[in-house]
Formats: sequence, C-alpha cells, structure tokens
Amino acid sequence: MLGATFLLLKYTGEKGLIGLILLMQLGLYSESTGVVEAFQAKKGSSIDKIKSYPVMKWWWFMTAMIFSGRDLIMQHTSLTGDQMNLMNFCMSAASLVGAVIQLAMLSGPGTEDLYREYLGKLACCHFSLLFLVGQSSFWIKTVQEYGLGWVLFPAFLVIVNDTMAYVFGVLMGKHKLIPKLSPKKTVEGFVGAGLSTVAIASPLVKRCIGGDIPNLGRHAIILAVYASLVSPFGGFLASAVKRAHGAKDFGALIPGHGGVVDRFDCQVVTAPFVYLYLKNFYKVES
Repeated sequence: MLGATFLLLKYTGEKGLIGLILLMQLGLYSESTGVVEAFQAKKGSSIDKIKSYPVMKWWWFMTAMIFSGRDLIMQHTSLTGDQMNLMNFCMSAASLVGAVIQLAMLSGPGTEDLYREYLGKLACCHFSLLFLVGQSSFWIKTVQEYGLGWVLFPAFLVIVNDTMAYVFGVLMGKHKLIPKLSPKKTVEGFVGAGLSTVAIASPLVKRCIGGDIPNLGRHAIILAVYASLVSPFGGFLASAVKRAHGAKDFGALIPGHGGVVDRFDCQVVTAPFVYLYLKNFYKVES
C-alpha cells in the first residue's frame, strides 16, 4: 500500500497528495462516527429510526470541509472570501435548525434517554470534525505553502516513532506506559522511539527537503521532538475511544492494521504543529 502511495505521488505530486488527504478525511469521519453508532446500535438505540440522521451527519461533514478547504475552493472557482463566509454561515445555520428539528422528532417512552443518545452522536460528529478532519486540513495548507517535502518528512517521523516504539517495546519493554488505555505501550518503547526519531531526523530531512536551507537540522530536531513526545498521545486518545465503545479497531481497511483512524491517529496531531511552526519560524529564516 505504501508503494502504491509513493508511486501515485511520484506522478501526481502535490495534487495527488491533496486528493489522498481529502479521501483520508472522509475515512476518518466515517470510521470515528461509525464506532459510536455501532455501539449504540448494540444497545438497541431507537435513534436509527430517524431516517434523516445520516443526511445531517454528512451535511455537517460537508460544512466543515468547505470551511477548512475555502482557500482550495477559491483557487478553482470565482467565489470570493466574503461569499465563502456567507455560504459557511448559511450551512452552519441549517445544521443548527436541522439538529433541533431532529431532536423534536424524538418522542415516546424514554425520550430523555433518546435525547442523550442523539446529543452523544452530535458531540461525536463534531469532535471528529474538530480533532480529525480539522487538524488534518493543515496538511493541505502545508503542501500548498511549503511543498510536498514538509508533509512527507513529518509523516515519516511519526512512522519511525511508531515502528521503533514497537521494536523497543518487544526487546526491552518492562514498564507499562498507560496500561489502562494502551496496555502494549511501554516506557522503554516510548523512550527508545523518541531517541531513534531524533537521531534520524537530520539525515531524513535532507532527503525529503534538500537544498541549502539555513537551520534545516534544527527545524528537523524540533519536529522530531514533537513527533516523539506529543504525537503518540493521539494514539492513546484513539485507544480510549475504542475501549469506551468496545471496538478493537476503527475499521478494517488494512488487514491486520485496522482502519484509517488506526493508521493516522498520531499523524493528525502532528499536522497543525508542523504548519504553525513553519509559519512562524521557517519562513522567516528561509
């Protein structure tokens, strides 16, 4: 699968990566909301009887996608910033009205419980949009403003960190890191992965970015430290969500490795930091 991805990027470049990110966002939202829906369905929820709920669910998704992708939309259409703002406001207002109407449709025995279930789904949808879709949108901004390399390099850092955490955990792991959320993660794996990620950062950034860029090594180390200390907590949060809803994986897109969320839970935490760091420090020096 990685080979096919690299082949696609080789021939399509930045446009291909943006297309992949958009597809990934679709998968992130579908899987994360699906876990909650499956859990409520097992409990015998009556909310599924509201046939208009899926329409609202995906309306919220489209509203968020248009908001986060406004720059991309304006590049390929004649819409102005003010027109985009008006469109987003109208779509958000329609979402509010639709949600209240759906709440009003819930009636019968146990109505208060149904309200709680519906509001739980509503909260899940918006959390997914904020945490997964919203943060991953920074990848698009990064590739547009700084190029393909500054998306691939942090992505490789997270992959290296995740892989080395497993290796060090198997070889040396004795002390559990957060056993209640992720019992397989160890302190030794966390530390070993962090050191490995920092060690490979400088040579890796030269392959991904290239060129004679001032302080490139320092930028690489800072991103590596973030990928080692903060990004893994995206995975811990995803594990908590799965445990709370009795799910082993978010999906089955990749046999043996789960779904889209399982593969990108740490990556989405990295995306906004990379963009904001480059915006504040990299552009001034380069």
